[in-house]
Amino acid sequence: MRKDAKLYCPNPRDPTDGLRCKKNGVWERQETIDGRRHSWSAKDPVDVWRKRAEAITALHTAREEEKQVEEHGPLFEDVADRYKATVLEMKHGTQKSYLPAIARARQHFEGRRMKDIEPWEIKAFLASLGKAHTTVSNQKSVINSIYQLYIDDPEWHGDYNPAKMTQMPRGLPKGRRQPPGDEQIKVIKEAALAPSVDDLLPIVYLCTGERRGEGCAIQLQDIDFEAGVIHIEKAVEWVGNQPRLTSTKTEAGVRELPLLSMLRKALAPYQHLPPDTYIIGLQRKPVTASWYRRHWTAFWRSHGFAHPVERVGHRVRGGKTYAYVQRDWVADVCCHQLRHEYVCMLAEAGVPEEIAVQLVGHANAKMIHEVYMHLKSRMLSGIGKKLDNILGPSLKVVG
Repeated sequence: MRKDAKLYCPNPRDPTDGLRCKKNGVWERQETIDGRRHSWSAKDPVDVWRKRAEAITALHTAREEEKQVEEHGPLFEDVADRYKATVLEMKHGTQKSYLPAIARARQHFEGRRMKDIEPWEIKAFLASLGKAHTTVSNQKSVINSIYQLYIDDPEWHGDYNPAKMTQMPRGLPKGRRQPPGDEQIKVIKEAALAPSVDDLLPIVYLCTGERRGEGCAIQLQDIDFEAGVIHIEKAVEWVGNQPRLTSTKTEAGVRELPLLSMLRKALAPYQHLPPDTYIIGLQRKPVTASWYRRHWTAFWRSHGFAHPVERVGHRVRGGKTYAYVQRDWVADVCCHQLRHEYVCMLAEAGVPEEIAVQLVGHANAKMIHEVYMHLKSRMLSGIGKKLDNILGPSLKVVG
């Protein structure tokens, strides 16, 4: 008798009791459990009972899991992993924004059931991140999306979303990217008088207000020089260092822009190039991420608007590890600041808000209000003069 017969066999002295021996000498046990017919077989009768015991244990475990899911919902990490799979099918730029938030939420709520997580716990988690308002808001949106998948999924069809009941923590720092300074705008204007390839970079973004990827996707064939219109229909995203053409960030990103005189003059020397030439880099294919970074920094560094950043690296030679210091240069201005400047110019020009929203490619005016609109001193001065004209001349005070 096998030593483990007592663990599995109802009759350890005769493991064949309750089994049927088939013609080929294999022992078999058939049994109906929960209305389903099960069969286990093996040459050794003890192995038949072992397989039966393992199967029944698995059935009990599955039954208990089903009960837990019904009463408390699936595990948070199971739903988060399924949501991650949908995110991995999205645009690369969206993945870069969502995946870290999924990982943070998964790590924090791992082992918890969906119905057991309370709104106050989500709020406490958001407050503990120690990040700016925009990042925390994105984190809350990701948790909301995870719960929405739980509700919409035909397997779980949940009915609980604590993220919708969670308020954002108060007092979070709100970062607002400032438009470039007057000196920096002056540098771009002077460069536009006789622009080089590097000079085209800031000129394009100042005159279009485009996002980085959308600006790098503009080709000469997208510009109607006679009508004075730029057609925005695509964008570039970078996977690692390599560019890849994709759609604009939103449906509202497909739009038309006025071709400003500064950009028209800057592109005049290059209009003879093939129509499929990209105006950033003047190549027949989009620039790489490293090309963009290198040339953008070179422009601002040449005008004194860049700063060095030192980083420590390590290399191995002869089996020994040596540390070295490498100095990199970082521009003090990014293209998104010029996007802010473009919106300020629209406001100064008196462009109605609903048109400004369309020109910058947003689906609504919220971003114009909360992020892009930055009233400069000269704009406030102009508003003051207009209000003074409405009020009329000041009355003289009699002493």
